[in-house]
Amino acid sequence: MEERLPVELPWLDEPAFRCFGCSPRNRIGLALKMFRTDDGGLATDVTFSEEYASYPGVVHGGIVSALVDELMGDLIALDRGMLAFSVTLRTKFLRPLGTRTSYRCVARITGEGDGVVRAEADVLAEDGEPHVMASSAYRPITSRQAADHMGLPVADRERLAHYFDHAIG
Repeated sequence: MEERLPVELPWLDEPAFRCFGCSPRNRIGLALKMFRTDDGGLATDVTFSEEYASYPGVVHGGIVSALVDELMGDLIALDRGMLAFSVTLRTKFLRPLGTRTSYRCVARITGEGDGVVRAEADVLAEDGEPHVMASSAYRPITSRQAADHMGLPVADRERLAHYFDHAIG
């Protein structure tokens, strides 16, 4: 798989940010590095170690679901300038993912309305064969949710206010 310039995720510098998917400070996380696709989507290349296995040599489905959710959510944050919670996540496993095997995950926004942004993601083998197809709907995070669920202090909420309180038609 060809190398691409990584996308700079602005929230990685936040001291309290320890996202399982993309934070380099989460010692058990995926520490994903993302890049733009030619059509404006977001992608990442990933090889799972045995620590993420369910059965020997097979990546746990929950970890795969975290991968696609992470990529779709980050794409929405980057493209729409908002943080959003997934309210639905549908993951179709066409074939198991193997540990120590390289995959590319690619996400794209597919629409918005009724208060949500919709996205899809695929996990592809090196030969381009799909192994996983996912779709999700994301609802923007309000500043109240940020305070209640994330424990964001007032100063942080004010500094990060541009990510909150978005309305989707």
